[in-house]
Amino acid sequence: MFKKISLGLIMGLFLAVGFASAEDKKSHVLSMMDKAVEHYNSVGQDQAFKDYNEDGVYKNGEFYVIAQGMDGKIIFHGVNPKLIGRNLTGIKDTDGKKFIADMITTAKNDDKGWVSYKWPHPATKKIAQKHTYVKRIGEIMLMIGYYE
Repeated sequence: MFKKISLGLIMGLFLAVGFASAEDKKSHVLSMMDKAVEHYNSVGQDQAFKDYNEDGVYKNGEFYVIAQGMDGKIIFHGVNPKLIGRNLTGIKDTDGKKFIADMITTAKNDDKGWVSYKWPHPATKKIAQKHTYVKRIGEIMLMIGYYE
């Protein structure tokens, strides 16, 4: 009986820690976005993009800034500069969801919001659930996400 209760408590603890981790990541993304938007508005696009590219406040681990025009063209990418200049609105996740198009729609209709999709995790290379927060600033949107 004691073993069953102990096992249940341990499993519950692991689930609670996982949930807290997801909530912590979500809070981190929102805080990071607020800082990124404030910085963008303060120093302008060119300087903001230079600063977003430095490890630290705007780029740490799985968290980094992406900027995209409302036309779908990537204008800044914190970890993959090869994507700059490309239009990815037609790209789909493993379930066939056009998540970039969904991000643009969210930004156009609501100015900000979350878009969830499945994408390869850069560390594990396995398909994972990703949640990206988008925020519109004029004719561009900033994006920051996290993996579950």
